[in-house]
Amino acid sequence: MPKRRSKLQIYTPQQLAKRWNCCTNTVRNAIISGELRAFRVGRLFRIPEESVINFERRFAAKD
Repeated sequence: MPKRRSKLQIYTPQQLAKRWNCCTNTVRNAIISGELRAFRVGRLFRIPEESVINFERRFAAKD
């Protein structure tokens, strides 16, 4: 039997902007600068949950 992969959450920049209480452009800038890992689906950015967790850990460490 093949192993089942656990489903990871995929976020949009809009969802993360709401979660982090910031502007969508702030999220996009983090992606473009390489601070937040994402991938494209056509012209749209999508951010895997793992990248969000890593970004939040790094950001929390700066405080």
